Amino acid sequence: MSLYGVLRSGVSGMNAQSNKLGTVAENIQNSSTTGYKRASTEFSSLILPSSEGNYNSGSVTSRVRYTIADQGPIAYTTSGSDLAISGNGFFVVADPSGSPYLTRAGNFVKDGRTGNLINAAGFTLMGYKLGAGAVDPSLNSLDGVEPVNMASFGMQATGSTAGTFKGNLPFGQAVAVAPGVPTPPDSVLLEAPAISTGAQIEFTVGGVTERFTVTTQKNLTEVVAAINTTYGADITATDVSGDLVLTSTAGTAVAGSFTSVSKASSLQVYDKVGNPIKIDIALSKIDADTWSISVFNGSDPTKPLTGSTTMNLNFDANGKLDGSGVLSFNIPGGEAFNLDMSGMTQLAGEYNVTGSSNGNAPSAVKDVEFAADGTVYAVYEDGTRVGAYRIPLATVPSPDNLSPRAGNVYETTAASGGYQVGFPEMSGFGSIASGALEGSNVDIGTELTAMIEAQTSYTANSKVFQTGSELLDVLMNLKR
Repeated sequence: MSLYGVLRSGVSGMNAQSNKLGTVAENIQNSSTTGYKRASTEFSSLILPSSEGNYNSGSVTSRVRYTIADQGPIAYTTSGSDLAISGNGFFVVADPSGSPYLTRAGNFVKDGRTGNLINAAGFTLMGYKLGAGAVDPSLNSLDGVEPVNMASFGMQATGSTAGTFKGNLPFGQAVAVAPGVPTPPDSVLLEAPAISTGAQIEFTVGGVTERFTVTTQKNLTEVVAAINTTYGADITATDVSGDLVLTSTAGTAVAGSFTSVSKASSLQVYDKVGNPIKIDIALSKIDADTWSISVFNGSDPTKPLTGSTTMNLNFDANGKLDGSGVLSFNIPGGEAFNLDMSGMTQLAGEYNVTGSSNGNAPSAVKDVEFAADGTVYAVYEDGTRVGAYRIPLATVPSPDNLSPRAGNVYETTAASGGYQVGFPEMSGFGSIASGALEGSNVDIGTELTAMIEAQTSYTANSKVFQTGSELLDVLMNLKR
């Protein structure tokens, strides 16, 4: 056996254990680093050819591996922008030059200069923008991702386009249609009509049926004036001691009825620039299984709603609505609006309805919320939530073969394979928890044990080197 081989083996062993001590030191230093993945040193023997009578000492090689695929413990924090991945996947982040990286470090905060969400290492969280200009992500590419920046969502208004009006209409409600009392030969008397928005006066004269709907009129006097202005060529309306009398101008027979409002409600919507508009909703029971619903502009009656503003709701014997129950009309200065009433019932209970609509008034972003599926919501001062971005998760076929870089980020390598992109809670990907961080997967006890082992092996290899050096000195002194 060559003395040089002994020296080489001792040095090789010390170098290998030095590498191990280096990874142990790095692990201990980063035991509190968010999303850090433990490094370990693995050894492999390097055997040189030897003969029976002469052993040729080899050496040992070392290789550093990272347990990137191992989940770290999740701890909850007080910051809503702290994000932790539970399961498979990495956040996609970018450095200041725009180069993409992968990370599990989700300690993001808003950067005051750019408005981007950045983590403690200065990397920017990337996501896909929702709404207008949204892109469809590729399964194997990060094309289309952009910095998650909430500054562009400040102070905006959204016009209402859809709403719901649902609940129960009481089965025992009295029918609101009151037939007029004929006053032969040419008039009809409607007894003390209850004037309110949505009430209807229907009359037939000369074989023609007309319907007058109360909109801006507040009392019987105004109703009389409006009828005479609109239908004065055929009929004359008068107020007789609080009753409405309709008289034919041609002396022909007149029949009529008055439909009062059984129930009334309202719904607030918004036009394109965020002006609030109150939609008045009038409900009248016109027979045992039918209600009439009408909608009006309650904010400004001089700007009436256009489109389909009236319809009948028909209920079956079980109190369920027949038909779609969708009323479509146009909001003045706003969008086409669909009011969905498919959730209406007519049961033996009280009048109990609820309503909602989309859209919002001009409002500033006060907060950001993150959903488990990766959707980022801009939360406005009025409580409105708007989906702004969706955060993707990316992974690779072999995460442990990713290449670590400064800042607790990783790059893909030939051994790790290329990107696979998806969204949280999709098959093969984990979920995102807001207000939480994934800790390091380093165990201090394990590292201290590894340190003692490396120290012992380093000392033993140094003794090998020292002994070989002494033998070499003896050999050299033989010459003297």
